[in-house]
Amino acid sequence: MTLDQIIEAVLFAGAKPFSVKRLAEVTQADAQDVVEALKILSERLDSSPSGIMLQKNGDNFELVTHPDAAPAVAQVVNEEAQGELSRAALEALTILAYRGPMTRAELEQIRGVHSSIILRNLMLRGLVEQKDEDRLGQPVYAVTFEFLNHLGVKSAEELPEYAELRGHAVLTDMLAQLEVAEPAAESDMPAGSDAAKIQLDSQQNQN
Repeated sequence: MTLDQIIEAVLFAGAKPFSVKRLAEVTQADAQDVVEALKILSERLDSSPSGIMLQKNGDNFELVTHPDAAPAVAQVVNEEAQGELSRAALEALTILAYRGPMTRAELEQIRGVHSSIILRNLMLRGLVEQKDEDRLGQPVYAVTFEFLNHLGVKSAEELPEYAELRGHAVLTDMLAQLEVAEPAAESDMPAGSDAAKIQLDSQQNQN
């Protein structure tokens, strides 16, 4: 697989802007080679009948939908923002409520699955926000005031069994492992750990 194809896969899976430096680290390639590969990728997408294009903002690059597809994309986004939350979204929201603020890598360490799309959808609904701080070199996410208002609580500390679940040993150990190891692999593995059961139980308590 060529470098431009690998970068395309990384940008698609990441669902966020990546700098040339970060792409070089991820692909283990020279920065100049990454720049050339990005040019190739951009030209390939522009010359083919694709609904995706490569967007550049300073030194950051991101895969975005083509403007001509805006009406259809807007319809899907509106449906996602107004429909019922999926079980996966509720799972991620519960973890963020009890253990947040946390990075996407930390959320994925607990859930065991890639969570960028889930985070995007929750942010579109106004239930999750990206904070102006970093940890482990990544932005952190937390539930919003709107989320707390929906539940009728003044703070996350008022959630059922908050202290017990926030300090649960299984979750604490999982996040500690992340601090001394590489971020969890972004692959769709089934979330069947004890941690998943814990936050699902807390979700049921909220209901």
